[in-house]
Amino acid sequence: MPTPSLRHRARWATWLLLFNGMLALLLGLRYLPWIQTPDTSTTLYVAIVYASQFPLLALLAGLPLLLLSLMLPARKALTLLAALYYTLALTILGLDTIAYALYRFHLNGFVLEMAMNGGTDIFSFTWQTWLSALGIVAGLLLAEIALGFFLWRHTPRGRWLGVALASVFGLQLTVHGWHAWADANYDTRITSVTRHVPLFYAATAKRFMNEHGFVDQQKVRNAQSGEPLGKAASGGQLDYPVGKLACDTPRNDYNLLMIVIDGARWDMLDPRWMPNTHEFAAHSLNFVNHYSNGNATKPGIFTLFYSLPASYWDAFTAAKTPPVWITRLQALDYATKVLGSATLMSPAFDQNVFASIDNLRLETPGKEPWDRDIRITDDWLSFTRQHQGVAPDQPFFGFLFYDTPHSHRVPEDYPVKFQPFWESVNKLELNPDFNPQLMKNNYKSTLHLVDNQIGRVLRDLRDRNLLESTIVMITGDHGQEFNEHRLNYWGHGSNFGAYQLRVPMVVHWPGKQPEVIGYRTENFDVAPTLMTEWLGCAPDNTKAYATGNGLFRPRERDWSIAHSYMDYALLTEDLQVVQHASGDVDVMTNNLSPLGNYRLDPRMARQVLEELSRFYE
Repeated sequence: MPTPSLRHRARWATWLLLFNGMLALLLGLRYLPWIQTPDTSTTLYVAIVYASQFPLLALLAGLPLLLLSLMLPARKALTLLAALYYTLALTILGLDTIAYALYRFHLNGFVLEMAMNGGTDIFSFTWQTWLSALGIVAGLLLAEIALGFFLWRHTPRGRWLGVALASVFGLQLTVHGWHAWADANYDTRITSVTRHVPLFYAATAKRFMNEHGFVDQQKVRNAQSGEPLGKAASGGQLDYPVGKLACDTPRNDYNLLMIVIDGARWDMLDPRWMPNTHEFAAHSLNFVNHYSNGNATKPGIFTLFYSLPASYWDAFTAAKTPPVWITRLQALDYATKVLGSATLMSPAFDQNVFASIDNLRLETPGKEPWDRDIRITDDWLSFTRQHQGVAPDQPFFGFLFYDTPHSHRVPEDYPVKFQPFWESVNKLELNPDFNPQLMKNNYKSTLHLVDNQIGRVLRDLRDRNLLESTIVMITGDHGQEFNEHRLNYWGHGSNFGAYQLRVPMVVHWPGKQPEVIGYRTENFDVAPTLMTEWLGCAPDNTKAYATGNGLFRPRERDWSIAHSYMDYALLTEDLQVVQHASGDVDVMTNNLSPLGNYRLDPRMARQVLEELSRFYE
């Protein structure tokens, strides 16, 4: 038999990839029970997602096979290798559908790591199930072999291949453009589909559309007032809170002011850099061993408000489900004032954390971060003045989010610049040999500027006699690193060590004496504290809405979870199991040194997977 031409082999391999894309699509129908399609347009969108995503996955996964077909001319060997390869790929997809049905998240290295450590505590199947699975895999292998030989003899013409490929990529452009438009218009019918489809990272362009006038985000957001939130909007995909909460009338109708400083690190609470906050901490509860559960703003703020792992972000955003304690204080008729120096629509805090707050200002006017920091302080002082004049007996909740430290710059005429000061702030210059003191002094200078604004806020509370009726919480969304590990880590969002996770947590609580608290606390503990100590809810019901147990007693778990934008990690006292966006899993010590031999407690592995999934219905 003559050796098949290179062109024939390439056509054969590409058609085989596309046919396996169709098989993957059929297997992917197992995700449909979790996808809500309330109307025709959403159904059409899901159909386009399926028709574009699964063939694309097959094409990308099959690139090694395509390259092999160009090098290996033997028909039988190539067909058998292709059958084995795609049988394995489709088996993995099938396992993903099983994992998704159990836990509502897709397979990755982290889940496999937990499963291997948890053994039968995680996935337990009968011998009949294993036998059936082996039969299905064997049948799939035979079908792949038959398909390979059939296509070898009856390879469709090349022009149809071009049409098929153009259709896949055309549908990809359609679905990503549709999603970007839906995201900018807060159409959660469309955006809620994304998380259910494996490896589907839909495009967004909210800022671009807003800046160029395609969408007026503030107008669209305001028009959403009165739309259903929470379980009514989630289509039954979220079970949060779990069951009915037992809450009584609070003993005290304290106000709450939450102040968050972007990138504030725990060791910056120093009288040299933050004199006002340091002095305030000396007369408050100072949790000196507090950790954010995110090393970036998106997971840091999410975990601060929800006290849940940030893996729930997509589900809560799609359902527009606010934190349970914000729902509770609104039911108690609290006034609210939310002021962010950074935008509240990217990340979309306006669609989860603050979803239930009407007339939310998405962006604060101001050219530079310090302009906006001063503006939100001015606006807060205006709010307290007007509130005391109009409704002095109505309790309030306030949120101030300061952003200047994110830029590492202060105004040219700012009187306090710690020396030596880095005037250019060109982050492209950062490398292992760069002097970290330069960048760190800029950082300290920005914290000093923000601390001045916090000083204004605290003085206003004292002058209005509001301090003794107001819970004041001052913290950071995440930390900042300046190459302390000597591994060329700068800033945040790159690892889960203490420099990027540990933040200040200063809490002034009326009636509680000042105290330095040294046991470890974290963002997972904030919601239980507010609900049980402030809003009158039963302390034995915290698992209905949170991962933690509260700030006022040591945590009950011996593990934690932290997220970045794409990566996440299981944190124990001794090690970190880090899932990277690439799919790789690293195990390391808390000093970021690679760890060889290790074994997780199966009990812990099971608890972690349950915590990542228990709020899905």
